[in-house]
Amino acid sequence: MSGNPFDSDDDESAGSGEILEGFLCPICRADLKSIDMLTDHFARQHAEEEATLKTIKDIFVKAKKKILNNFEDERVAGGAASSGATAASAASKNGNGDPKGPSNARSRMNVFNHMSKQQPGAECSHFEYFQSVRNPRLERYASETNKLIIRLHRLLKDMPTDSVQRRQHEQQTVAWLDGSSVKLCPSCAKSFHIARRQHHCRLCGGIMCNDCSKFLPLEDAMQLASLSTTRSEPLQQLHQNERAIRLCEHCLWLLDTRRDMHESRTCRPLLMQVYEQIRQLQKEVTPDLDMYLKIINSLNDGDTIFTLADAGALRGKIGQVAEAMDMRSKRILAIFCEPGSREEALKKAIRLGCIKTIKDRMLSLPPLPDEEYIRQMQERRRRETEQRILTEQRMAMEAFERRNQAAKMAGGSAPGPESGSFAQGTDLQSLNNWSAPQAATKVSLDDPLIEQINIIKGYIKQARQDMNFEVVETLELNLRELQREVYERQRQSQGSFPASPSEA
Repeated sequence: MSGNPFDSDDDESAGSGEILEGFLCPICRADLKSIDMLTDHFARQHAEEEATLKTIKDIFVKAKKKILNNFEDERVAGGAASSGATAASAASKNGNGDPKGPSNARSRMNVFNHMSKQQPGAECSHFEYFQSVRNPRLERYASETNKLIIRLHRLLKDMPTDSVQRRQHEQQTVAWLDGSSVKLCPSCAKSFHIARRQHHCRLCGGIMCNDCSKFLPLEDAMQLASLSTTRSEPLQQLHQNERAIRLCEHCLWLLDTRRDMHESRTCRPLLMQVYEQIRQLQKEVTPDLDMYLKIINSLNDGDTIFTLADAGALRGKIGQVAEAMDMRSKRILAIFCEPGSREEALKKAIRLGCIKTIKDRMLSLPPLPDEEYIRQMQERRRRETEQRILTEQRMAMEAFERRNQAAKMAGGSAPGPESGSFAQGTDLQSLNNWSAPQAATKVSLDDPLIEQINIIKGYIKQARQDMNFEVVETLELNLRELQREVYERQRQSQGSFPASPSEA
């Protein structure tokens, strides 16, 4: 029998080079899982082999001493006196009181025993340490990826279609490593031979076997290199098996990471696209809601800037927007997602938000006033305006009479009514809209004010068709200013005192 009890000339696996691990019986090669089971098995089955049993016990005793000595050296080198006390207390709680028991060894190996204790409630920020570790890593990955993109661009820019010329072009673009000194694949550690050939990465020049090499399609490579499709037309002539670039696993991972990052920034999920459409509709309809309320208040006050047709057209536009929002919110609910996921809860929240917005802001708008009611309000405002004008004229007449009396007392001649010292009520032809008095026929058709009025009326008509009522309001006010100016000029041409008529 040899010095090693595990050697056996009768074992068929000895010649095959197979390595067995575990608590194996040196006689029958049975795996007994633990030292205790191995000792009991050897004592029952192989009691006659006392020398072998003694040898096995000596081997495990020496191994145990060696392991414990290594633990003791590490504890002394660490210089942690508190860890020894912790180990002793753990050994005392172990039942047998053995200071070298398994629990004692685990206590010595516990790295937390060598760390300083933190006070309860104290906070410690590791963000700066995290950045110091993360930033160099990201910079290195970004630098490597940029180099790969540049090499990929050069590789695809003038790639020939012939396989031999293509290989020469690849070697000239990226220097390949010399494979004469490389015997094993760096990825799988398998040896190269006639059946397992060496292959080179086209971007870094590294060596790997065929099983460890990856392939990047030319279409994806063109997108990563940001080349136009016109330059890729000659590459369409390549054979189907050649329409890919051989890469190592690391280079392909860097390129896939860059592509995923680009897609995450540019490509948006369908839920996000529909939600942005809803938000855009809400943003566009907000001014229309405010303008509709303004038009309704103007009509109820008897103003003539806006008409009932304007309010009806704007209300119809708001209704169309509400219908579009409702349809898009229903479309969001139809998007598939996992039941009970956060995406499903988000879809329901968007739907409820749209329903609340439509109900509170669009369906609760005040109804259109009745046309007869609007006519009554305009007539009421016209009478109030006439009454105010008559009151102003009466006050002007009283002031004129007082001036005449003062002039008579001073011995002077009093001016007559024909001098035009106050406005005549007959000069007011219309209060709802401007209409020239009878003297308007004397006004030349080449008057620039009349021409400007006609131009503004055309703009107002176009703005009403586009439902741009803010522009309509501004142009109406400008039109009234021009009409007032023309009115006063015609009054002056009649010899009367210029007076600005108030409009309803």
